[in-house]
Amino acid sequence: MSKQLKLNNVTLTIFTLCLWFLGNYPVSAQNSVQLPKEEVIVQVVNPVSLTEEYLWMNVTVTTDGQPSPSKVIYMELLDRNGISVVKDLAELVKGEVNSYLMLPSDLPSDHYLLRVYTRISPYTSGEKGVFQSLVSIINPKVPPIITLSLTLGEGSTAMSLEAKYMNTKDSLLEVAIPMANATDISVVINKTTPFDNVKTALNHTQMYPVETDPNPTLVPELFGHIIKGKLLDNVIDTTEVFFLTLHGSQSHMFIDKPNEKGELYFETGNFSYYDYAIIQTAQTGQQVNFILTSPFWDKVPDENFQLPVLNLSQNDEEFIKEKILARASHQYYVGPLEIPKAPLPFQYITDYSYALSDYNRFVDMATTIREYVPMVVVRSQNRKTIFKNFNIPYNLVFKESPLLVIDGMPVFDSEAFANFNPKGIESMDIINRYFYINDQQFTGMVNLTSFKNDFGGFDLPKNALFITYNGIQKPFQYHSSLEYGNNNHFPDFRTTLTWQTNKETDENGNLNFSFKPSRLKGKYLLRIQYRDGLNNNLKTSQYSIDMK
Repeated sequence: MSKQLKLNNVTLTIFTLCLWFLGNYPVSAQNSVQLPKEEVIVQVVNPVSLTEEYLWMNVTVTTDGQPSPSKVIYMELLDRNGISVVKDLAELVKGEVNSYLMLPSDLPSDHYLLRVYTRISPYTSGEKGVFQSLVSIINPKVPPIITLSLTLGEGSTAMSLEAKYMNTKDSLLEVAIPMANATDISVVINKTTPFDNVKTALNHTQMYPVETDPNPTLVPELFGHIIKGKLLDNVIDTTEVFFLTLHGSQSHMFIDKPNEKGELYFETGNFSYYDYAIIQTAQTGQQVNFILTSPFWDKVPDENFQLPVLNLSQNDEEFIKEKILARASHQYYVGPLEIPKAPLPFQYITDYSYALSDYNRFVDMATTIREYVPMVVVRSQNRKTIFKNFNIPYNLVFKESPLLVIDGMPVFDSEAFANFNPKGIESMDIINRYFYINDQQFTGMVNLTSFKNDFGGFDLPKNALFITYNGIQKPFQYHSSLEYGNNNHFPDFRTTLTWQTNKETDENGNLNFSFKPSRLKGKYLLRIQYRDGLNNNLKTSQYSIDMK
């Protein structure tokens, strides 16, 4: 039998106390410190896009000119009625991330308002804390208004980039532009569109004139995403423990107690990718009266704010055809690459581990544990099967029952756990000592992990609350088409020729970069966003490039 005693009691106690401190600090101590004022800076790569494309953006959040300690950025698209129709979260690393919004296939053609912010920046930083921009989305299946003869525009009116700044080398165009004193440079080249000159006033004070909640509870996300819950009971028991488990490709468990307002804050740390949440208490006889509150900013623009109407003329038919061609090319040439991340190990240090495939399988967990796990005692009490873990450091059996867990979800019905057929269970981990989650002490654990992270067929608790709740988006890398070289099997019809971030000038004060043209000829718009080293102001320069 494969067993291993992994840690002595002193080491485990120190480890669990550290977990308790890290888990509690964001919700208990952060409110007592001065909250930072943040500036949210965004460069939208493709502000005119089709549905079923990625809306890419480079996001930078600073505090006093330094990377913000916030770990999560919020992105959303609002329609002309102020309804958030697309939203997502991304992880900030040293105050920066290349993130995206996936544009769904059923999104109507229209102009939308893009908002980007952190958990606290709309409340602490005003206009600088909320980036806003106009984004134009075209759905070929739900086309915009088509006018008979009106031509909406000739695209950008930016000045032409002089030929002396460009040089052809093999299949690439090399660019060198004088930009002395420029830092934090980002470069994007897109084909011009009829909407490049469409503007709308985005005055923060006029758009959000009324402060609905002057004293909100603000919790900066310094370690990861914080999930906020709210009890709906008339009487709040601040001693009751709530268990929240998050499930996706992996699972994780978190606990908290409500404050006097019935609010709970679950600090998820570096556990980022999940699809739904399960909320329970140890009171198996009653339904959980609980909701998860949206972490997104709930303010909507004033009713006097109006997005412009998206129109196209019959003369813009070629533009639509090029965008459809480009959508297919982008999926091939610059389609996002998922950045792999190692799965998180089991969140607790165990004393014994069992791979159940190494043993003959029994039809229920009670028999399995009774036959193979000598450090867990199976007993009958009041006609109900219960479990008691052996306490290794004290060389005795715990009086209280252990925490029973399947795929991160606690099970408080020991009889259901005992009768459960473990045919879908891959492994079992045992903790034979006190361990802690936040300030809660538990007398050991019996943890089951299924093959498919589907609870192994266990019937989920009837009193539990199941809520769809997406975590932080999986990181993708937008890569340059330079990696592909020439390809005659798939024509290159990209309308976004390059996107490069964190560029710096050379010793002569020149910005140097290269890109590969596509087969689509015509005018392209080069947008360079940078910070002026003389006054630290954020600026954007635009140049027109005629690709013949």
